[in-house]
Amino acid sequence: MTFEFNFILVGLMQIIGFFVQGCTGFGCTVIAAAVTNGLLGTTAGVPYGTLLTLPFMYFLAIKARKEVAWKDLGKIILMCLPGIIIGNFLFYVISPDVAKICIGAMVTLIALMNIYKCIIKPLVLKVEEEEEVDTPVKKALRYGCLALGGVVHGAFNIGGPLITVYTISAVKEKEKFRNTMNMVWVILNTWNAISQFRSGVVTPYVLSALAVGLPMAAIGFFLGMAFLKKINREQFLRIVYCVLLFVGGNMLFTSLMAVL
Repeated sequence: MTFEFNFILVGLMQIIGFFVQGCTGFGCTVIAAAVTNGLLGTTAGVPYGTLLTLPFMYFLAIKARKEVAWKDLGKIILMCLPGIIIGNFLFYVISPDVAKICIGAMVTLIALMNIYKCIIKPLVLKVEEEEEVDTPVKKALRYGCLALGGVVHGAFNIGGPLITVYTISAVKEKEKFRNTMNMVWVILNTWNAISQFRSGVVTPYVLSALAVGLPMAAIGFFLGMAFLKKINREQFLRIVYCVLLFVGGNMLFTSLMAVL
């Protein structure tokens, strides 16, 4: 077992990520991805992010098992599984620098899309949200996000925002949405964890970082669960997307500079 000061910095970022996870059922890995992979390296950061989630995901899965949209969960898993297998392969063939650029670009794009939707349209442009007509193109986009989310999750463990594009449209209730998303991660992250153990990337270094990060993640997770019914989710997510833009943009910029 080893210790680095970076373990504390990465753990502190987990408090923010797992607070969001406790509230919404997604977000902990993608929010912390830039810091986790930037400080620990992608080879250690990806299995770290996978294993850190499992104790909390299992806990919530057992606690809220009766409040899950099982039909939608089945669709998500079926659409994601092929991508997970492809993503697991890509993780081992893509260089760490390329992986960081991909993660940074993905996080930045997701943040910009959500900032436009949640901040610019309602607050700057004063555009009121209207009921949208569901078209075949929009349905295809949602299912495409599911498939791509599987690939991203299999490779980098940050497919949550893409998978959310489908789930947030299909599952309207806040608690049921969180619990359904949580069950997705129980299944997909367990698959990723088994694959990572078999490949040997779960090293003593990763376990040492987990020993420091788990207590901090627990603080964020249980605070998020406690405040689920009390906080204004829309305002909180606006802050989260701004944080995502900063950390994702920073990883993208620094990784590009390292390559160039």
